[in-house]
Amino acid sequence: MLAAAALHAAWNLTLHDAPDREAAMAVAGVAAGLALLPATLLWAPWSVLPLIALSALAEALYALALAAAYRRGALAVAYPLARGTAPLLVTVGGWFVLAEQPAPQAALGAVGLAVGLALIADVGRRSRQRAAVAFALVTGVAIAVYSVIDARAVREVKPAAYLGAVMLLQGVLLSLWIGLDRRRLGAALGPGLRIAVGSTAAYLLVLLALQRAQAGRVATLREVSILIALLIAGSGHGRRTWIGAALVALGAILAAI
Repeated sequence: MLAAAALHAAWNLTLHDAPDREAAMAVAGVAAGLALLPATLLWAPWSVLPLIALSALAEALYALALAAAYRRGALAVAYPLARGTAPLLVTVGGWFVLAEQPAPQAALGAVGLAVGLALIADVGRRSRQRAAVAFALVTGVAIAVYSVIDARAVREVKPAAYLGAVMLLQGVLLSLWIGLDRRRLGAALGPGLRIAVGSTAAYLLVLLALQRAQAGRVATLREVSILIALLIAGSGHGRRTWIGAALVALGAILAAI
């Protein structure tokens, strides 16, 4: 999961700096889906077709909300909030939908996440990035939704086949959202392909982990990507941001014990 966290932080930095974020995510989805198409055709995950459709819709919402958050705020505010709100929701969703019972330390870790996220959200409020905070929270909800859906789906089908179908459908939906604009899609080809490589590799690792561990614990451990992203992005982050990020990382460690 640490490898997945590093990959996730890297491709989010690429997205944050992309001139056309929606088009880049559309290219990434189609490219990832086509790359995994042989696995999708070989293992045919059609028994979970409703879950594929629901996950693709949630993934499309996630991509649009994340792009909107990055357009309106700094990475140091938008990324931690987008990533960190999901584990709390996923833990609850895993409890009710997947009949999982979070361990005591996982629940304590979730509390650490909540406190850390509150600090980071306050940084956004004080720096007049409220719109970015709002879109980042929507992103977190979308992450929670597709994480619970995916955790259920990969118990029945091969992760690579499932991810290929979801990503291809997500890419098509995003392409339709931007009006199938060839100029925009062509201009976003470079960052889109880099995002495709990073996001596909990262989420395949996540899906493999979901086959072996509770959804809430997997989602929480991924949040170390917040610290990785801040380190890669360089200096300029305030004390409250770093304290919040450290609390998020501590919560992730507790959840992984």
